[in-house]
Amino acid sequence: MIIEFKILKVFDHHNRGQFIVARQLNFKEPLVVKEGSLLNGIPIFHYLEMYPFSKEEDPQFDIYVFRPTELKGYPKEFFQEGQVVELTV
Repeated sequence: MIIEFKILKVFDHHNRGQFIVARQLNFKEPLVVKEGSLLNGIPIFHYLEMYPFSKEEDPQFDIYVFRPTELKGYPKEFFQEGQVVELTV
């Protein structure tokens, strides 16, 4: 199954690699991201709990945080804010 996401934020952690915050497009219900899933062909790890961007907001179940499982093997600019990407689960 292929699901589209729009990248909201990309940031690097000094020893954990790149993190990608993305909103699921055409959201209907929360998605279970299985081990072995790919984001634009790159293996990713999905963080299960996503907190609201501000304390006043309710949880936003259409927002996911991904981290590529490999720190190398793709260009640093491969994921960019505003980009629409495909998640293969």
